[in-house]
Amino acid sequence: MKICTFIGHGDCEERNIPKLRNTIEELILRKGVDVFYVGTHGNFDRFIYNVLCELEKQYQIKINVVLAYLNTENDVDYETAKTMFPDVLENTPARFAIVKRNNYMIDKADYVVCYVNNSFSNSYSFAKRAIKKNKKLINLGTYKFDEV
Repeated sequence: MKICTFIGHGDCEERNIPKLRNTIEELILRKGVDVFYVGTHGNFDRFIYNVLCELEKQYQIKINVVLAYLNTENDVDYETAKTMFPDVLENTPARFAIVKRNNYMIDKADYVVCYVNNSFSNSYSFAKRAIKKNKKLINLGTYKFDEV
């Protein structure tokens, strides 16, 4: 079992979907990734979820939509069967929930696909954390990461 998660700017544009799809398909076919963790906020997460649902029809993959909060509305109407709420978030104050959720997903992953265009965002900070944790990082954005 190999796991991939995603971190990116919420303002990701639709023109990035083909690159995203190709990257995910490469991970499935060439790297043996079969489990995917995806968040619930912004365009990047929405695009990922939709691509994964399409690919799920072709490949044997498992999609885990990792919730940061219980009983709140998300950006997308996710299938309940695909959602999970990690135990580590049970007593987490709401203002820390997304950070803790993203850290959880990075910790579980072998691969982190990100969409980062600048160094002054939370997405950048999470991508740097993934590098420090020796995760294989694939950036679909324009920012060039140096070695940590």
